Amino acid sequence: MGFYILTYFCIAVFTLAGVYLIYRQAALPMHVRWEIYPVQHETAERAFYGGSYMEKVDWWKNKYEPSRLNELKYMVPEILFLRGLWKENRSLWYVSFPFHLGLYLMLATFVLLLFQAFFTLWGSSVFAAGGMVETLLSGLIIVVGWIGMIAGTVGSMGMLMRRLTDRALKSYSTVTDYFNIIFILLFFLSALLTSLSVDPSLNGARDYILGLLTAGASRTAYVPGQSICGASTIVLASLLIAYIPMTHMSHMFMKFFLYHNVKWDDVPNSRGGRIEAAVIKNLELKPTWQAKHVGADGQKSWKNIASSASRETK
Repeated sequence: MGFYILTYFCIAVFTLAGVYLIYRQAALPMHVRWEIYPVQHETAERAFYGGSYMEKVDWWKNKYEPSRLNELKYMVPEILFLRGLWKENRSLWYVSFPFHLGLYLMLATFVLLLFQAFFTLWGSSVFAAGGMVETLLSGLIIVVGWIGMIAGTVGSMGMLMRRLTDRALKSYSTVTDYFNIIFILLFFLSALLTSLSVDPSLNGARDYILGLLTAGASRTAYVPGQSICGASTIVLASLLIAYIPMTHMSHMFMKFFLYHNVKWDDVPNSRGGRIEAAVIKNLELKPTWQAKHVGADGQKSWKNIASSASRETK
């Protein structure tokens, strides 16, 4: 039961930390508009050359209608295949892609295991043990899981070697960066060794997830921690879940705000709207910059500083 308690605790930590990160981001003052084109939710004919809906005559009179489909066309290859890295740094992509692929596939394996456990406990006869659907799902779990473990192990080793040998990467790699990679590498190695030695069909992983949903009450042939490799995999996987939102690795879900709420934000500022209210609120903030020529002494608001600068230039 101790392993289940650890996993419950780590999942709770991940959830609370993730919610806090999102709340903190949402509570920040309105960002400075970037308007860096191309904005990927423009229509295809304008996004192609980096255009904007503001090119239209009297654009403010038309309804703002971004294309979420075009966003997905850009984001999916970027997230799943690291398209930007492929274009800018091909040699690094060869180790970074399997590293990320391994993480993605392990997450997919976890989701598939949850799906299987749900239907084992509460599903219909279509998912009966030994049925075609159950067999296909079990096979998919094995394929996805094994590819994820192998890709993750190779990618983690490759990333570690690149940071140790590449001067450009070494110059800004911190102790935390090395720790993160080694931590993830140990998880992949532990999972791979467990599968090779005692659980090639991932039945132990299936039974453990089933146990998580029933607080250990389900009767399965697998007992958590009956092998050293199995126990270490459970512990490392659980700790990794809790650790991710505590580090910059949280960019896997937090970069949504960078792309959608900052980089591609071209929502028009309408009179009396949300953006106008946020701008007015920002103007009341009192900055404390050390640059004396700005006059940001913590006493004057942005509104006062901007007004005085405007008068000085006249």
